[in-house]
Amino acid sequence: MTHLPTFLWIVSISVFAVTLVFIYGIRRFWPFGLGADKADGVRKIQSTPILRVGGLALAAAFTACFYAYTFAPETPNANSVGVSFALLGLSLFLVGFIDDLFSLSALLKFVAQAVVGVGAYLADMRIEVISSPFGDGSIHLGNFAIIVTVIWFVAIPNLINLIDGMDGLAGGVGLFLSLTLGGIGLLSGNPFLATMGMGFAGGLAAFLIFNFPPAKIYMGDGGAYLIGYFIAATSLITSNKGSVTGPLLVVALGLGFPILDTALTVTRRALSGMPIMGADAQHLHHRLLTLGFSKRTILLILYGIFATLGLLGLAVYLIQGYALPVVAAIVIFGAFIGLKIIGLPHNFAEAKLLFQDMIATRKDVRYAYALAQVLQHDLERVPSADAFWGKLLIALGKLNITPATENLGKRECSPDQSHIVLFPVSENLVWHLGCRKSNLRHNQWDRIIRCFHLIVITGIEKWGAPPKKLGLREVNHDEHPQDSVTKICRQTI
Repeated sequence: MTHLPTFLWIVSISVFAVTLVFIYGIRRFWPFGLGADKADGVRKIQSTPILRVGGLALAAAFTACFYAYTFAPETPNANSVGVSFALLGLSLFLVGFIDDLFSLSALLKFVAQAVVGVGAYLADMRIEVISSPFGDGSIHLGNFAIIVTVIWFVAIPNLINLIDGMDGLAGGVGLFLSLTLGGIGLLSGNPFLATMGMGFAGGLAAFLIFNFPPAKIYMGDGGAYLIGYFIAATSLITSNKGSVTGPLLVVALGLGFPILDTALTVTRRALSGMPIMGADAQHLHHRLLTLGFSKRTILLILYGIFATLGLLGLAVYLIQGYALPVVAAIVIFGAFIGLKIIGLPHNFAEAKLLFQDMIATRKDVRYAYALAQVLQHDLERVPSADAFWGKLLIALGKLNITPATENLGKRECSPDQSHIVLFPVSENLVWHLGCRKSNLRHNQWDRIIRCFHLIVITGIEKWGAPPKKLGLREVNHDEHPQDSVTKICRQTI
């Protein structure tokens, strides 16, 4: 055991170097015909296409870690792990990598993830017994063990993929969880868990050098799936076969931010009538951007949160029954403070009001989204820009929305417009829209208009600057200071 820490340093540095070499090779020799991520002006705002095949470098790091384990010093508590661990991880990576290149259907990806979950169960990476963290007592899952295990292997990769919407975010989550799981392996005398955790952390650290804002390469779905699989699988590899409560609690804490973000996102989309699996720019990290923070500052703040959650996770693992209530109180208190800072409901009264607002506009939002989907298809069929923008005006008219042709810095309303909405389309473009009299409030109109955000950006990208009659204006920072634009963004969940 005395030689294991030294061995882990060697592995981490070696995997770090291997990952750097692979990333350099990918960026130097990969053709841009496939696997390049272009800006959409909403969630992706890079000026040039960026490769999203960085998962190849992470796959190399993953393989290098597994190979390095064959040289690990033996310990009395070492457990044998078959090659199935590596094969299952690389298989799930391959599914995501193919999706990065050619786009697979959601059903096919789900089936592939479920198959990997079944394979993990057959390879003894399973959740069979859930022990009480407060002492004696446990729940034996019996025949439900395979179902719970499959759900675990489907949920974690998708959770990592869902938060991969900001440079360095998913990689940061993986880095701190890898360090935490590696620490558990070192403390429990599990050389495989220690080697994989510390080694993969080295690979992720190298990747983040190129993925830190502004990113030079993306991990893609392949990389996100691999990180998710790594977290899901290694958390089930413990010295106590079947009983995995401690590591599960550690992972749940480490993924606290992504879990909260996912829960809020799913709830928001379900209540507002938007597709649950759709994409938007309303995640927690997007909201932090509206507060005026730079991407790097936001990422450093989140890394501090991830590191804190990792340390709390280790505390729960080491002194489960005593630490859990204290850790739970800290996490809940921190979550409420965070929600308050970014302008989201943090008490029952505010949550109730927001719920009523979203239900009141649900039909209008669904209708607006359907109209936007039709426009998305029209974009490929209309013969000219005038025809497309004309269709957009007709769609807005069906929702009692008319473009404001004057520069309405003070949001003055004409007789037939009860609301003037200044919707920020991009950093330098604001959409001036008048909404006719109704019982809807300003933030409700904002939620409806947001359905057309992507289609407007796509139309501008294809046809160039839109006509003035559409109400799109360059930002005048004297009349539209940044905080006024931000306020619009923060009012909508």
